[in-house]
Amino acid sequence: MSSMILWLDDVAACDGELVGGKGANLGECVRAGLPVPPGFCVSTEAYREATEGIGRLLAAEAARGDAATARARILELPFPDSVRSAISRAYARLGEPPVAVRSSATAEDLAEASFAGQQDTYLGVVGVEAVLDAVRRCWASLWTDRAVAYRRQRGVPDEGLALAVVVQEMVAADVSGVLFTRDPVTGDGGSLLVSSSYGLGESVVAALVTPDMFTLSRDPVAVVAREIGSKRTRIDQKPEGGTKTTEVSKADQSRQSLTEAELLRLADLGERIETHYGAGQDIEWAFADERLYLLQARPITTKATTVEGHSPVKNRVERVLRDDLIEHFPAPFPLDLHAVHQVQGAIQDLMTAAGFRAAPAAKLLVGDDDGIIRIISAAPRLTPTVLTRLPRLFFAGMRHDPLAWPEEEMSWCRNLDQLKVRVRELGSAQDEAVLDVVRDAVGQVAAITSDRFVKYNAPMIVNRFLAFLLIKVSRSRQPTTPEDLFAGVPYKTADITAAIIALAEAARDDGVAETIVSAPQGAVRRALAAEPAGRGFQTRVAGFLAAHGARTARLYLPFSNRSWREDPEALYALLAVTLKGVPLEQDHAVDPVGVTERRLPRFLRGLWRTNAARFRARHVGREATVYLIEEFFCAARAAMDEAARRMVSRRQLDDPSDIRFLYFPEVEQALQGSRRQLRPVVLRRRLKRGTAEAIWWDRGRPVDDASTLRGLPASAGRATGIARVIRSPEEFHRLQVGDVLVCPYTDPTWTPLFALAAAVVADSGGPLSHAAIVAREYGIPAVLGTGNATSLPDGVTLLVDGGNGTATLIDQPTS
Repeated sequence: MSSMILWLDDVAACDGELVGGKGANLGECVRAGLPVPPGFCVSTEAYREATEGIGRLLAAEAARGDAATARARILELPFPDSVRSAISRAYARLGEPPVAVRSSATAEDLAEASFAGQQDTYLGVVGVEAVLDAVRRCWASLWTDRAVAYRRQRGVPDEGLALAVVVQEMVAADVSGVLFTRDPVTGDGGSLLVSSSYGLGESVVAALVTPDMFTLSRDPVAVVAREIGSKRTRIDQKPEGGTKTTEVSKADQSRQSLTEAELLRLADLGERIETHYGAGQDIEWAFADERLYLLQARPITTKATTVEGHSPVKNRVERVLRDDLIEHFPAPFPLDLHAVHQVQGAIQDLMTAAGFRAAPAAKLLVGDDDGIIRIISAAPRLTPTVLTRLPRLFFAGMRHDPLAWPEEEMSWCRNLDQLKVRVRELGSAQDEAVLDVVRDAVGQVAAITSDRFVKYNAPMIVNRFLAFLLIKVSRSRQPTTPEDLFAGVPYKTADITAAIIALAEAARDDGVAETIVSAPQGAVRRALAAEPAGRGFQTRVAGFLAAHGARTARLYLPFSNRSWREDPEALYALLAVTLKGVPLEQDHAVDPVGVTERRLPRFLRGLWRTNAARFRARHVGREATVYLIEEFFCAARAAMDEAARRMVSRRQLDDPSDIRFLYFPEVEQALQGSRRQLRPVVLRRRLKRGTAEAIWWDRGRPVDDASTLRGLPASAGRATGIARVIRSPEEFHRLQVGDVLVCPYTDPTWTPLFALAAAVVADSGGPLSHAAIVAREYGIPAVLGTGNATSLPDGVTLLVDGGNGTATLIDQPTS
């Protein structure tokens, strides 16, 4: 027989260069006496013979992103007579039965990269011409976009590639599936995992059904856990060639597809294969007429990663402090950590001044090279000096007159105006001057934070406690809290809310309310600009933004968020919600101060009025400092935007938004001439962003069952991201980097999406399916077999825990 054809009986593990990984593994299994269906390999020599003279052309086309042309070139390639003759003779010798034709890449089935599903498989192929056509299509699959991308990501060159093809007699499977001789999620070697369903194994491998799942112990061999999957459909071969999909009866759906005896036979097969190879194996198998067949075996390609979260809390105080940090700084990006350290540093310094032993902010919140920021829990410790220093701090605050806030605000605003002058000159400023604007603006925020705590926050604790006691003494008939005293007080947030309501009323009066509500998200400005009334209304909006436009969704994360002034569409979205809702009406006729005062004894009324007045005045100052912080952060952000533009123009970054993924010292070094390559750093951190958010929001508490989707753990790890429900390849364009891919199932066509996704959640499939294998290779969490993941609303935020098999809803999509 020509060297273009090698029978599985004659193939050994060392023949991978000739028959590819799949062929070599099957040949090795035959030599080991394992029950492999008969077949032969169309060797890489046949591929090279057929593609002689065009190999470099194919590689060049793939390199310039034109894999489609390379693929078409293969599909139009005529078979050389020698290749056609060799394949035809081998198929005749096999008996011309229905066969499975599978590609076998020379780099496939290595422990480092399984190349799972990257080339094609054709089942139930009948007739020599059909076999030849299937071989040609397998060759062409070497040049699909997903195969090229897969190789590129793993550093496998295109030039010099060759593909073998395995042709095996089809097994008309009654039941088939996958066996892992070790837990593919945890790597535990103490158990074996089996997934099974009716018909051909494609249903299980491609996650087209939710299979039965069995866990078997090793010593003694026994079934220790089972989950009966729905198994709604099955795939079987057709006598005339090809396959068909049919519904499984309700009775068969509800019973397990394997008997106990068959499970024990599978365990024995798995032990034999693992013993032969000396490593955990991923095995495809089938039962037909009570005979067990081995269809494929390869090493398990799990990328086992353990990602540490926040440090454990030791007591209730640490838990309260950690929860406050989590909420105060909601999932900072690496660049935000500069501001976080400055703001929290001001708080830590105040605690030290009050007599506590408090950790520096840089040791409390720590970022790693993957852009993951963790809280190192450490409650401030008491020292003897706290007995004198803490009261002194409170007394200093209580002595401060909150009615002096307008003068203080003017002083801060003078500093802000000076900074704005420097912002307007950024275009001509030196790099170091740009960085100085960032440093100075964030430094001002830290100073405001310190002032805010001493003069407003700390004294308000005393005011609030006194108000609480006096309200109790008054025995008011209606429930009253100290916070009720803020009703009618003109503080900044109340002013902004009132201004938004007024703007909504103006939109109704101007006749543009419907435009704002009905315009597509992100396109309101354009819609308003298209009509005269809309252009007039935009003048009103400009006035609003001049007064209130620094407001930002995540106050203390200045470099990963935008203010309304910078992104008016965020304001329009809020306006649309206001226009859809019921207008807010407040009853200012009720005087909360007077109501309580009238019920107090006369000797306490003066104390009540003074305390209430100071409590309200301090609230005004406290809220005003928040908006001042936002204004200073706008200045810092403008400077950082200028830094980002310069880094893009110098080809240090691809896009200005990439700067979020760098720590501030990295930005400083880049603008100071560092030659460090930052694009790989940004890419790595972008892909880890989902993990970073999951770790940040993890409070170490049980999940809320009411908001949790449960499935099968398929790939360990945790990540958060926006759920993007993708039901077909026509919707692939909707998936963005860092989204959670939510889908009915996946097959190899979906593989490129795994490079974008933070995690995968699917209706069907199990931990041994294609989706699970690829997810583990990409190191992203996966939860499969949920049954109803695609019923989730598109755009919700999910926390995916691949180790526990849960997907938890942590946030609804914004309107």
